[in-house]
This record gives sequence, structure tokens and C-alpha cells, in this order.
Amino acid sequence: MNSSAIIMMIISVVFVWGGLILSILHLMRHPEEIDEVLEEIKDQHTL
Repeated sequence: MNSSAIIMMIISVVFVWGGLILSILHLMRHPEEIDEVLEEIKDQHTL
């Protein structure tokens, strides 16, 4: 591998893993309210 390929590989890895880490942090700060969504679905189907 030449140096440009290694640099592109490092950029790609940082981009992918950085996105994963940011996604995890976002979900930890703003968790999805699954229970509320399920209750709304139940209410819609019982009407």
C-alpha cells in the first residue's frame, strides 16, 4: 500500500467509527420513547 491509500483508509475508518460513536452518544442523550409509541399504536387500533 502506498501512503495515499493508507491516508484514505484512516480517513474512512475515522469517518465510520466516528459516526457510530456520535450515534451512540446521541441515543444515550435522547433515548427513543418506545413505550409511548407503543401506547399510541394501541390507542389507535382500539378506536
